[in-house]
Parts: sequence; C-alpha cells; structure tokens
Amino acid sequence: MTRQPSSTTTRGRPRDPRTRAAILAAARALLERGGLTAVTIEAIAQKAGVSRPTIYRYWPNAPAVAMAAFLDVTGAPEAARNTRSPYAALRAQLHAVADAFAAPTGRSVAAMVAAAQSETELAKAFRNEFIARNRDATRLLLERCIEERLTAPPADMELVLDLVFGPLFYRLLMGHAPITRGFVDRLLDTVIPASA
Repeated sequence: MTRQPSSTTTRGRPRDPRTRAAILAAARALLERGGLTAVTIEAIAQKAGVSRPTIYRYWPNAPAVAMAAFLDVTGAPEAARNTRSPYAALRAQLHAVADAFAAPTGRSVAAMVAAAQSETELAKAFRNEFIARNRDATRLLLERCIEERLTAPPADMELVLDLVFGPLFYRLLMGHAPITRGFVDRLLDTVIPASA
C-alpha cells in the first residue's frame, strides 16, 4: 500500500495586508488606551471589524498581536536601511529603538514586560521578536562597519551586542532613567567607537 503525497496547496483565503493592518491598528489603539488587559481577541475583532478566526490566522493569541502592533511602529531595522554608511545606519537603528520606547505604546509595552514573568506569552514575544530582530540587525551592521574599517573588530561580537542592548533594557526594566537618543549616542560612542 503506497501513500499518496500530501497536497502542498494552502487552504483558505490568502492573507490580505489590509486586514492585517486593520488588526494591528485596533490592537495598538486598545494597547494605548487600556494596556495589555484591554487587548483581547474579542476586542480586537470588534474594533477591526473582523472575525476571531481571521485574527488567529495571523497570530496565536492576544499578547502576540499586542507585540506585533508595537513592532509594527518601531521601525528600528527599517530605519537602518535609509542611510548609506553602516555606522550611521547603526546609530539610526538604535535611535529608532529609543523612539519606540518613548512613544505611549512603547511605554505601555515596557511596563508590561517589566512586570511580566519570563515565560509569559508577552515576554516570549518581546524576547523572540523585538530583542532578536534588533540584535540580528545590529550584528549585520557592525559586521559591515568592521569590513569598511569604520570601527575596530571586537574580540567578542556577542559580548559587544550584550553591551549595546544591556543598558537599554536595564533602563527599560528599572525605569530609573529615560532611553533617549542622547543616551543611545553616548552608549554607541562608548561601546562601538568609530575609527579615527
């Protein structure tokens, strides 16, 4: 008895970018007004004018939608694409991270992440999406800076990345000082100084 090959066609309707945008806009509005507790699948569906199954086609749960809504407006890796110099791109990326946390949605996400246990869905989404995405983008830009001799090659690339993002997340979680562009500039100049 031979097995029939499984079908490779995708079932259901193709995903519509307008639907995704409407869902994210609804989640962002709910997040800004009421925090994470306001971002439920039911509330998103009602505000976006879509069904609950439609949302589940894109994301597994409400915290994932909330994090996607936050990530949708951060623009950190995208900011780096608008400059020619990799060192300027690196600075632009970290400025975008600072801007993201200065915005109302960013402050709300920061407060939720600070209060969350490490294995909650929100914490996982923040770690796997925001942190990983920005860390990977920074690694690529730093490698380009080294190739173009804009900065000296570090002895330990992973340690340098930790030293870049560690102070950002320390300020985020402790809340003792703001994450500003000026802070980012001082941090970058200290950890990854430009070659003379």
